[in-house]
Amino acid sequence: MIEYKTGADGIDWEALGDLYEEVGLVAQFGKKRDVEVIKKAFQNSRRVVTAWKEGKLVGAGRLISDGLCYGTIYDVGVLELYRGQGIGKGIMATLLEGNEHLLIYLTSTFGNEDFYEKLGFKKHKTAYAKYPHESEYLEQ
Repeated sequence: MIEYKTGADGIDWEALGDLYEEVGLVAQFGKKRDVEVIKKAFQNSRRVVTAWKEGKLVGAGRLISDGLCYGTIYDVGVLELYRGQGIGKGIMATLLEGNEHLLIYLTSTFGNEDFYEKLGFKKHKTAYAKYPHESEYLEQ
């Protein structure tokens, strides 16, 4: 059974660092396993969701928002060993709960587009991004 927790209190930051080192999210900070940056990013988010199985952190995600108009979902990740069990869907449902009134944006990682489409997300026709570094996600 998976337990979903909201909020940053009680997070094992080292375990979260391990998660994002494996899945490579939180911009470039996950791959670098920069736990302090990951911690601050999560503490500054409007909603944080973590997924636990038998006391082990197996997934997480976060929502940044003004609470009125817009929200952006970032860093939805699940440890590879636990994928395909509905954990990502549970994280998304918990992030979105109570935020149905917001325009929600997200950027999918390569290969996960179908996952978000099944959750009702559609491609945005005019989305743009500006990164402080090179990225395979940006068109040239």
